[in-house]
Amino acid sequence: MKSIALIPARGGSKGIYRKNIKLFNSKPLIYWSIQAALNSDYIDRVIVSTEDEEIAEIAESFSAEVPFLRPKELAKDESPGIDPVIHALEMLPEVEDLILLQPTSPLRKTKHIDEIFQFRE
Repeated sequence: MKSIALIPARGGSKGIYRKNIKLFNSKPLIYWSIQAALNSDYIDRVIVSTEDEEIAEIAESFSAEVPFLRPKELAKDESPGIDPVIHALEMLPEVEDLILLQPTSPLRKTKHIDEIFQFRE
């Protein structure tokens, strides 16, 4: 089974500019979602979907994959949240399971991710 954690992280934001890489507890906000997913027994790949080169570099430095850059038209304030998911599934047709992890939820733990997968067993 190919299970991925998809972390959507665009560079712009109408609220807090570049929030996904702002420091939270001395690490970029995106770090916490990447680490929770990497530590899961159920996730095969941790993918960050972004249009932003700096976010891509930061994500890769924490061992996430950025196998493609999201088109800029899918990274606007008015872009529906499902668009990065559809785009990722088109780019990664081998994926069987996908869990969407918003980087703005840094208090989510690996056990929370694992519980989702255990629930369906």
